[in-house]
Amino acid sequence: MTYNQVHPKSHAVKVVDRSATLSKLNDALEIDFEKTAIVQIDMHVRQIDKDWSSFPQNVADRILPNAAAFLDAGRELGLPIIHIMVYQRPVERGMQPRAKIIQGTGRPSTPYGLPPRPGYHPDAPEGYFEWDVMPILGPKPGDYIINTKRQMTSSFLSTDVEHLIRCLGVDTFFVVGINTNNCVSNFSFDAYNRLWTPIIVTDAVGSTHGKDLHEFALQNYPRTIGFAMSSAEAVERLTAAKAAKEATTAATAPAPAMADA
Repeated sequence: MTYNQVHPKSHAVKVVDRSATLSKLNDALEIDFEKTAIVQIDMHVRQIDKDWSSFPQNVADRILPNAAAFLDAGRELGLPIIHIMVYQRPVERGMQPRAKIIQGTGRPSTPYGLPPRPGYHPDAPEGYFEWDVMPILGPKPGDYIINTKRQMTSSFLSTDVEHLIRCLGVDTFFVVGINTNNCVSNFSFDAYNRLWTPIIVTDAVGSTHGKDLHEFALQNYPRTIGFAMSSAEAVERLTAAKAAKEATTAATAPAPAMADA
């Protein structure tokens, strides 16, 4: 029997238009500039580059410039930039039970086919991942790199990103990266569960698992627990938040002492 015979669709699914509500939620969101950072998740060369990956290049050509421009805008504004990248030792690769089944059946989880090259450099030493960020994104001086992400979809298990976040004193995150439906969403859910505020940047995320799951994630997350906005809106909001912070600081600064006559 086929999957659909065992799990028949009871009806066609229609996406409910909640855009008006989501826009109002975004408008009501107050951003504290000093407590905000940008997080880039898993935009590896080996995840996106056509020589390594089956990632759809029309998607890469669209989202990479958006992500790069957004990261540069964040740097210009003075925001922390955090790159979270997967690293696994050879003994750790493919240990997840579902990964073994996929390998055994030859059925990849992406509809775009098998990648042209293995996802990991066989001779790479531990901690080598600085080269692996898509070059258009950095890393650049002052960026932070988390290269101990071993649990695949979780940015928090086995990494020190939470320690870094607490040291930076931030609690609001604009998130770019892949895949929208797992690693990006999982960071956002994990951050939400820590009482923080993640915001997915909608035109700077993508998925190897199909446009349907990408669109599902962009509906699921902001409609249930978080926020989502375009990179243009995000830059506008961040610029305004910085200006508001500077105005408040200037207004509360003590007046200069008067010189003695």
